[in-house]
Amino acid sequence: MTELLTIETLVSRTGLEESLIRYYESEYAQSLPNKILRGDTMFFAEPAVDVFLKIHARHGELAGMGSEAASSSKRYGRVIAVTSGKGGVGKSNVSLNLAIAFQQMGKMALVLDADLGMANIHLLAGIQPAYSLKDLLRLDLEPSELITQGPEGIGIVAGGSGVIALADSSSGQRRQMLDTLEKMERHAEIIMVDTAAGMGAGVRDFLMAADEILFVLTPDITSLADAYGLLKALHAKEFNRPLYLVVNMATSLKQAADVAVRFSNCARQFLGVTINNIGYILRDATVGAATVRRTPYLIFDPQAKVSKNTVTIANALLRSGDETIRLNSAFKRYQNLIQESYP
Repeated sequence: MTELLTIETLVSRTGLEESLIRYYESEYAQSLPNKILRGDTMFFAEPAVDVFLKIHARHGELAGMGSEAASSSKRYGRVIAVTSGKGGVGKSNVSLNLAIAFQQMGKMALVLDADLGMANIHLLAGIQPAYSLKDLLRLDLEPSELITQGPEGIGIVAGGSGVIALADSSSGQRRQMLDTLEKMERHAEIIMVDTAAGMGAGVRDFLMAADEILFVLTPDITSLADAYGLLKALHAKEFNRPLYLVVNMATSLKQAADVAVRFSNCARQFLGVTINNIGYILRDATVGAATVRRTPYLIFDPQAKVSKNTVTIANALLRSGDETIRLNSAFKRYQNLIQESYP
C-alpha cells in the first residue's frame, strides 16, 4: 500500500526546503503524482519523493532557491481575505481578533477594513482613526499616517472600502493607492482584509488577488448557500490559492463539524475544490459583551471559549502558510486584475 506523506515528511525524505518543494509543485504539476485526499487534508503519494528529487537534479541551477525563496518571502506579508456569502456571520470580529492573536504570537499584524457598506473594525477595536484610505488621494498621505495603532499594537487601516471602489477612480489614482497598500504589505507579516459580504464584482476581484481566502460560515442554511455561491464564482475564475473555512457561532462541536463537512464535501464533489477546515468558534455571550464595550473579545476575556477558539485558529493558519505565495504582492495582482477590466 502506498504510504501517504505530509509536506513535513516529504521535506525530511527529500532534504529539500518546503518553499522549494512548493515551487516545483507549481511549476511541474504535470510531472508529479496526484495528491491524495484523506479527510480534509491532501497528502503526497510515496512516489513523489523520487519525482521531486529527479526534478531537482535536472534543474540544479535551482538548488539554491530554497534559501532564496525563504529570504524573498519576507518581502510581502500574507494577505488573508476574510469573506462570507452573506452579512451577519461575525466576519469583522473574526478578522480583528485573529489579527490580535497573531500579534500576541509575535507576528506583525495589520487589519484592512475593506467592507464597503459596513466598515466597523475601528468600532470593534475601540479606536478613532485620524485618516482612512479615502483620505489618501485628497491629502497625499504617507502609508504610516494611514495606519492607526490598535489593541496589542496591531495596525488598523480604516475605511478600506476604497480598495473595492478603485474601479471608479482614474488609473493614476488606482496606482497611487495600490502602491501605498503594497508598501504596507512589505512591512506587515500578516494582513487580514475584512471584505464586504456577497458576490459583487469588486469583492470577487479582490478575493482573486488575495494570497489566501478564509470563509466564515454559520450553521444557518442561508450562510452555507451564499458562501457556496461565492466559492462557485471564484472557482469559475480559476482561483488556485489556499482556501480555508471557519464555522462561527456553533452551538456545539458536533454542529460545527457537521457544517464544515457538509460545505467541504459539496466543494469537493461538485467543484473539485479543496477547502481546509481550519477551526470553529462556539457561540459565546462574551462577543456581545465585548462589542458593547468596544473591546475585542480576545482582550475583554482571554479565557472565554470564543477567545480560545480564535487562538487555535490563528495557530492553525500559521502552520498552514505557503511561503512561495508571498514572493508576489497580492495588491499588485489586484492592480493587474482591475486594469484588465478598467484600463
